[in-house]
Amino acid sequence: MQFTYEALPQRVVFGPGKRSEIVAEVDRLGGARVFLITDRAAAAPGDEAAAALGERVAVRWGEAIQHVPEDLAARARASATESNADLIVTIGGGSSTGLGKAIAASHNLPIVAIPTTYAGSEQTTIYGVTGNRHKEVGKNPAVLPKAVIYDAELTLGLPTFITGPSAFNALAHSVEALYAAGCNPVTTALAMDGVHAINRSLPTVMAEPSNLEARGELLYGAYLSGMALGATAAAFHHKICHVLGGAFNLVHADSHSVILPHAIAFLAPALPSEMRRLATALDVPDGDPAGGLWDLAVASQVPTTLEALGLKRDDLPEAAHRAFSEIPHDAPREFDEADILRLLTNAFEGTRPVAG
Repeated sequence: MQFTYEALPQRVVFGPGKRSEIVAEVDRLGGARVFLITDRAAAAPGDEAAAALGERVAVRWGEAIQHVPEDLAARARASATESNADLIVTIGGGSSTGLGKAIAASHNLPIVAIPTTYAGSEQTTIYGVTGNRHKEVGKNPAVLPKAVIYDAELTLGLPTFITGPSAFNALAHSVEALYAAGCNPVTTALAMDGVHAINRSLPTVMAEPSNLEARGELLYGAYLSGMALGATAAAFHHKICHVLGGAFNLVHADSHSVILPHAIAFLAPALPSEMRRLATALDVPDGDPAGGLWDLAVASQVPTTLEALGLKRDDLPEAAHRAFSEIPHDAPREFDEADILRLLTNAFEGTRPVAG
């Protein structure tokens, strides 16, 4: 056996109530002028953090938008400069983390991230900014949060219509880590444990949203999935979702729940061993992971059609063209633009995917 695995340097604090350690983490990193970012859904924990940090809060920034529009990134970066901020704290979902990363990429400031969803971006060096209907995605070690506090109590108020797609976002991280560039036995182990944890906990969370133990396991699965993606790369599936978000402003997490089963159905013939592992982690008795992902999506009542997300049938050719130009052509299976159009059409119509 031969492989190369590069662990990303990061401190993780995990457990119910651990958000109380925010001051200790900021102190550990020497933060004196904090740029505090929260999204609208995280206003209450943002107030709690602001009160704990006191005069160290140089800026309280409450505007966070998915896909990080260029103008928002520019305004936030200017505010970071004007305030002489020396550390960023992000509280919220992927939009808050994404904006923090956009600032860190230009200002080289450390981040302490407190996720309130299952987005997983706090575990990667990937960041993105959107302009002119295109999401420009890059990798930079400076954007990886120096510390992450995972507190499942912060997810208890998360509505199921956000919980389900956010969990599929995390699931996609693990699934893609099975075949993306840089995959190895370590990332595969992380990914499989992540899939198993999400598959086991998501149905319980959707049925019992206040179940803290299940929420904790789901958050743990999202953490592992983020680690797996962070050590590999965004590939076939993610590039399609980036196009749908950047060009058509579809909700990022919802795009994952729709596209993931279809992307795996398309790639499955080229990945027999990986698909066997995935089927095992999903507890799919017939060995059909694409169908298993679809069934989990339906059971979790998450979006399963692009039409439901607001995409128009007339948009499909443009989406396929853009995706074809974005997807790395070292994908496990050869493909052309017609293949991507067929995949997107199936996802638009909401047909249960069949590998082939």
